[in-house]
Amino acid sequence: MKKLVILLFSFALFSCAKKEVQLPTLAEKGLQEILNHSEVWMFFQVKNNDTIANINRKNTISTTHWIFNIDKRLPLKTIIPSISKLQNKHANSIHSKEGMHEYFSYADTLSKKLSFLKFDGIIFKTDSILSKYYIKKHSDNYLKYNNINLTFNKSNVWINDAKMEQREFKTTLLEFIDFSSEGKKTMLHLNFNENLLYQDYLFYKTMIYNFNNENIATNKIEFIFNPTKVPDCGCE
Repeated sequence: MKKLVILLFSFALFSCAKKEVQLPTLAEKGLQEILNHSEVWMFFQVKNNDTIANINRKNTISTTHWIFNIDKRLPLKTIIPSISKLQNKHANSIHSKEGMHEYFSYADTLSKKLSFLKFDGIIFKTDSILSKYYIKKHSDNYLKYNNINLTFNKSNVWINDAKMEQREFKTTLLEFIDFSSEGKKTMLHLNFNENLLYQDYLFYKTMIYNFNNENIATNKIEFIFNPTKVPDCGCE
């Protein structure tokens, strides 16, 4: 399939140089039309041997929905702090308007169209605590749920304390939910290694979103962790 890219022309901020964002390519359905929106761009750039996100948001308007066009090659540690700051600006600007949302964009290989995943309301917790410890500390909030901790690394995925490969994840997770729920609503708690690429992050996010099951909820808190600070993350 021809590489799907968004080409950005004639932005004065970039001296009118041609820029491109390589969007994630995913075989998952999403929204395909959003009216009244403005866009945030996060470009892939290497500077002094470090990967950084070069951000352009000068055309964003607080009274619109915001679409985040993020290069799939960027690791989470380079984009999550900026996403959090922009979420706050969108929600708390003096010109903010109720009912405006934030969306991630991606190339849907099923429909061969640009698609969107809503993510407003997500709280990114970046202090390298895993969800299983957070649940213990705030147990009263989660007692009524069948709580499942999912941990995503670059080379493996964990469902609670069981490691598996990416291709096994969806089938195994759905089977485990069916086996363990015992009449309770399931809540999934997502833990992402900060070195995970945005492509893989959105792969898991869209897959889980598309479970579309009223008995499966996802915690609005996402745990972004530094593997050097979390000894039991299974990050080998």
